[in-house]
Amino acid sequence: MVEHLVLFKLHEGTSEADKHKVVDTLQKLKDIEGIAEFSVGLNHSQEGKSQGFEVGMRIGFVDQASLDAYLPSERHRSIVGQVREHFADVIVLDYTW
Repeated sequence: MVEHLVLFKLHEGTSEADKHKVVDTLQKLKDIEGIAEFSVGLNHSQEGKSQGFEVGMRIGFVDQASLDAYLPSERHRSIVGQVREHFADVIVLDYTW
């Protein structure tokens, strides 16, 4: 399994409606071939350590080849493109377990 973790920092002043739009739009990624597990949601941690990152997404790919196919895929690029305007910063971390 290859874990693909993504944290999104949204532009300051992003409305609650737009935050939910980001999550709802990213949810459409879950049906892409090679994805075994998927979750996305808004941060609600009270620890104060999110450094402004408000949306988290975790995708479990069946293997590295599936992740490699996903990244340049038109569906991935199209869905992310629908909400990219709201991103101030993004962190990506991949690991195999």
